[in-house]
Amino acid sequence: MKENGLYLGIDYGGNSVKAGLFDSIGIMQGKTSWPTVDLSSPDECQRFAEGVAEFVRSLDLHVSDVLGVGLAMPGMIAKDSYFCPNVSVNVEVLAEYLSKSFSSTPVSIINDANAAAFGEMWKGAGSVAKTALLATLGSGLGSGIIIDGNVVTGAHGAAGELGHVTVEPGGRLCTCGRKGCAERYASARGLVQTFTEATNDDGLDSSLFSEFEPTSATDALPVFKAYEVGDPRAARAIEVMVDKLAFALAQVACIVDPEVIILGGGVSGGSPYFIEDLRSAFSTYCLPACSSTEIRVAVLGNDAGMYGAARYAMNSAKKEC
Repeated sequence: MKENGLYLGIDYGGNSVKAGLFDSIGIMQGKTSWPTVDLSSPDECQRFAEGVAEFVRSLDLHVSDVLGVGLAMPGMIAKDSYFCPNVSVNVEVLAEYLSKSFSSTPVSIINDANAAAFGEMWKGAGSVAKTALLATLGSGLGSGIIIDGNVVTGAHGAAGELGHVTVEPGGRLCTCGRKGCAERYASARGLVQTFTEATNDDGLDSSLFSEFEPTSATDALPVFKAYEVGDPRAARAIEVMVDKLAFALAQVACIVDPEVIILGGGVSGGSPYFIEDLRSAFSTYCLPACSSTEIRVAVLGNDAGMYGAARYAMNSAKKEC
């Protein structure tokens, strides 16, 4: 295997697809993105793969220069088993066409949260650690677990489902069919729901309610803006989110005992409003042995999944050598 080959990382998300080309030391050679499209049929998968190959050629490179392709997908990813209910993708067929478009280059498939964790461990907030937990606070709550430099997927691809740790028995109904899951409280959707429900709480001073109102079920930004001006609904929503997230993180820490916990996803952009409270609550809930676990904010932003997918492809290629 070439010492400084090129590796492609593709992050297929619910709203956009991002692709980045990296060398083996983690320097990005180029990136692109486009709106998410359905990839259910072979023709759709073939067009997608050809488009990715054309991106590489646009960098004055040959597809044969790419030694590995990493594909990050939302869902439960296990060996030869893919459950991605939130996107319309035939994962096996997509991987087949990507491999063909890159001269039979191996395609390594990884869960998107695990990819983001891998990326942050490689070139981001966890780069000095060997064991880490990345919690992605987006419309839902996902996580990736890295132990001794390796992604933990579990037997069924369900390892790291932080969002489905029960934090409120009998609580809000989750899309998984259970009640009281962490992501129903600690996510953009959970934050907005708590804010909206607090509007009808007689215990809050309605005279302090601001003009900031979410425009959708996952529009978290107005909640943080409302918090800035002293809106008690926002204070309530952030308080609930912090409490439930800290409780969930403390439970996972009992099993994983990470060196660092990294917060990613869109909601982490509001971390200045809650990071200190989260650290304090985590310290209260966790085992004393884990109380020194550092909680940091991710630094790669929306590029983390691309970095991680490329790194995963690189590691997979090394194992095959």
